[in-house]
Order: sequence, then structure tokens, then C-alpha cells
Amino acid sequence: MSSRLPVPAAIVVALALAGRPAMSQPRQTDTYLDETRTRWEGVAKRIWDSAELALREKKSAQALAEVLQKEGFKVTWGSGGQETAFVATAGSGSPTVALLAEYDALPGLSQAGGQPKKAAVVENGAGHGCGHNLLGTAAVAAAIAANRERQARKLPGTIQLFGTPAEEVLFGKTFMIRDGAFKATDVALAWHPDEQNRVMNRSRVAVASATVEFFGRTAHAASAPWAGRSALDALMLFDHAMALMREHIKPTARIHRIIKQGGMAANIIPDHTLGEYWLRDASGESVNEMMGRMKKAAEGAALATETRAEVKPLFFTRDPVPNDTLAGVLQKELERLGPPTYDAQDVAFAKALQQELSLDQLGMASKVMSYVAKNGSTASSDIGEVSAVLPLAELGVATRPLGTAAHHWATTSCSAHPIGYRGMMVAAKVLAASTTDLLADPAMVKAARDEFAKTTEGKPYVSPLAPDAKPRASL
Repeated sequence: MSSRLPVPAAIVVALALAGRPAMSQPRQTDTYLDETRTRWEGVAKRIWDSAELALREKKSAQALAEVLQKEGFKVTWGSGGQETAFVATAGSGSPTVALLAEYDALPGLSQAGGQPKKAAVVENGAGHGCGHNLLGTAAVAAAIAANRERQARKLPGTIQLFGTPAEEVLFGKTFMIRDGAFKATDVALAWHPDEQNRVMNRSRVAVASATVEFFGRTAHAASAPWAGRSALDALMLFDHAMALMREHIKPTARIHRIIKQGGMAANIIPDHTLGEYWLRDASGESVNEMMGRMKKAAEGAALATETRAEVKPLFFTRDPVPNDTLAGVLQKELERLGPPTYDAQDVAFAKALQQELSLDQLGMASKVMSYVAKNGSTASSDIGEVSAVLPLAELGVATRPLGTAAHHWATTSCSAHPIGYRGMMVAAKVLAASTTDLLADPAMVKAARDEFAKTTEGKPYVSPLAPDAKPRASL
């Protein structure tokens, strides 16, 4: 049985956009991005060099905002109470098409760029192990290229670029939504560095996180242990309960954690411990059910050890709402452009990296994947929250070798290598062309919004954040 789905009517319409240049001719946006390629590689490297963690991305955000301001975009800062969040706007009126930019790095993934063996630049330092230096740069380049074509063709509408911090801790966009950042936006386009070239749909998973704390009573572990009530015993018992729970969750679910505070000294019974737990599954409903079970496990561990438990939710991000109409626009432009092209040195580097990681030496993805259900990553992203507010589609372009994973030093290496930059430029071209496609065809935007209304059944968005929740740089 074929794995291909019937092509939705919206995608058929997308293939025949009004005023569309001939497929054999490069788009104006393509030409501009080719001519300015070194500029964007420089911006990406500047952000890669900074490698700033969630809500601390001051240099990275500023690097992107400065370029936008020079190109005539109006930039406002502080969306969602986050100092490193910004919204850049050009044009006026409808439709309003948004692009999403991310730029935060990950802890402990410092790595020399373009090296096929692990070699930290700064021991235990941050690194772009998810390629957000490429992600943010491509989105900004696309916004500028699309705005230039908008002006040249005198197209109606508005282009927005959302600088969204703290994606790696999965809440930056959620706080921006709560503050109304997307209220004037009709549709949004996103992309993410990948090992494949594809339009992503229906695959990213929902996730929730919470800190679990136990409070006991300290005592001397040798002379009077009976006087103490160990918060570490409670955390260990709770952690064991969560490990046992893994047998009784769905195959699509994931539980992972770190112990952040376990005590100060072995001969002092600890009166406080702290763990951070993440729960993932294919749907938000399943994640919420797991969260309820986790709270019961914490209460049980506290009861058994005569301690007190506190479970404090950190964030929640739902599974993305698909939009075939917008996905069709991205797919069309991705197929027009084709995958990134590589030279012999690129392929040699990719295979050397795969060899170092004990992977099949397959090099780089050489094709564009067909648009089918369940295409894309099974990681989580706060774009899921944006997709619950307005129509959104996400693109993936190869910036690392086949078989490699994000959140790894190898991706940090690729994110400052020509293979990363080549993928970044293809993504920028797809996003830029897709943006002008949508500006030129308000009917397509309406079709995307109609599909969104049907998919969500008109239900209003409900923020997962508590009314008094505030973004925190350190979790």
C-alpha cells in the first residue's frame, strides 16, 4: 500500500498561484539571497560564536535585529516579558505573514566548528547543538528578501519577523502569545535545521515539565540519623516510581529527568532535594494524564518518607496543529529549489563525522521528501503553541549528515560548516518565496485560515501558563 496521501485540494491550488513567475526562472528573492550569501554566513557565524543560553541571547538577538532595522523593519523589544524577544515589522495592511526566528544555544555543547571529532572550544560551554544560529539567520534573511520583493512588486500586506527566545526550554513563544504578540498575524512559517529536506507535519510531540522538590528534616547522618527525615530518600523513591511507570505508559511517551539538588554532604541528612522531570507524548491530553500520575507518585514518596513534596509546573507545549494549505506552499517552493548541493569536501566531512559516530557513511540527504503524513521530527517545540493560535507550517532542510541528531556536539560542528550554511540558504529561499507567494494571493491565506478554523473547531486558545507565570532564565 502506498504511503502517499491524496494531495489536498489546497496544495493543488498552491501549485498555481496567481502571478507566479515561471518555474524555470529564479525568483527575485533567490537572486537577492545568492548575491548576499556571505552576509548571512557572517551573521550565522556571529551568533554561533556567541552561543547564548535561553533568555540570555542578548548578542544573538541584537545581531538579527540590527540587520532588520537597517533594512527598514520596525523593531520592538520585550514581548512576553522577555528581554531578548522582539517583533520586526515591514509593510502595512493584509495579509500579514510571519516568520519565526530562534537563536538560543544549549549548555555543554561547545564544539570547534567544522571538526569531525569532539573538541570543545570552552569546556562545558554552550554550543549551537540544534543549529539555531542557522535557523534565526535564515528566517531574517527570508524576511528581508521577501520585503524587497514586496516593495518591488508593490504587493499588499505586512511581513513580521518574530525573534523568539528560549525555545530550548520550550516557553519563549508561549509567553509571547499570552501577551498578544500574534493577534495581528494571519499565518506563520517556520523552519528547523534537519538531516532531511522535507515539510514537517503532525510529528512533533507535546511536552510538559515540572520541578519536583522534597522537604525533610536535617540531622547528623552518623550520630543521630533517627532525628532526620531525608529529602533524598523521598526523591530516590519518587524517581524509582517514575522508572516503574515507564512500563505503563504508551509506546509514544517519553519520561526523562535530571537531579539538580541532592544534598550538600554525605554525612548530613538532606532536608531539601530537587529534580526536573519532562513528560512527552503524541498529544497534550496524554501528557496531562501523565502529569497527574507524576503528582500522585510525588505525594506517595513524601508520605512514605515523612517528608513534604512540591510539584511546580515549568511549561507545557502542545503537539502542533497541521495546516495542509500552508504546507503545500512550502512543499512547492522546496521542490522548485531542490536540496542543497555539496562539493567533495562537504561529503568527505559528512562521512568522517558519521564514521566518528559509528553511523553508516551515507553522506548528506540528496533528495526532497514527498509530502506525506508523519513527516518530520519527533522532538518538541513551542511552535506547537503558535500553531494553536493561527495557521502554521514548518520546513526542514538538511544542515547535518544523515543519521546524526540534534542536541549533540556534531550538530554544533555542522552549524559553523559549509554544509550548515548551504542548508540555511535553501531554507531562506523557500521561506522568502513562500512569503511573497502568500502576499500575492490573499485567497491562499484565507484558505489556510479556513482550514485552521475547521481543524480547531473554532475553539479558543487557552494558555497553559498560570496567570502570574514569569519566564525564568535558569530552571
